[in-house]
Amino acid sequence: MPNLKIAFAVALIALALASCEEPSAPPTMTGTPLPAQATIPSAAVLRQLYADKTWFWADGGGYFDPTGGFHAATGTGDKTNYATGFWWTTDQGALCFDATWHSKKTAAGSAITCFDHRRDGNVWYQRKEPGPWYVFKSDPVKPEDEFEKLKPGNQIEALLQKARTTLGMPSS
Repeated sequence: MPNLKIAFAVALIALALASCEEPSAPPTMTGTPLPAQATIPSAAVLRQLYADKTWFWADGGGYFDPTGGFHAATGTGDKTNYATGFWWTTDQGALCFDATWHSKKTAAGSAITCFDHRRDGNVWYQRKEPGPWYVFKSDPVKPEDEFEKLKPGNQIEALLQKARTTLGMPSS
């Protein structure tokens, strides 16, 4: 029975953290068929794409430190969340981050989020695991592409510090 209690506790924590995980696939871009000839980008190519960039989301964003650190902040007021952790890429085309999310409503807990990537020429596809594929970067790039939400440098630090203050956590 102890294993059942642990499994139940893990399930409850996962359920509580599900509301904190960011980002999610843009709803207007879901369900794009993946071309049969699409290739898998290498870990090095993905690392170059995300390193030292802030990915802006609907209500915040995440920063991919070039040394492997990951920092994110979302929401305001009672919906404020922030996360710290690390990120990595794989030769299977995945960008992943393992972050401990903090919010007023749930206890801090680690959550791993991964995004798969594929390329067809200059067009990039992405999906949050598990989930449908969508165009991440068009050719030519369109303003609504998720790729356009990647901006150089750490542009999330002020929001991260504000989230920590809102949640009564010390700055680091």
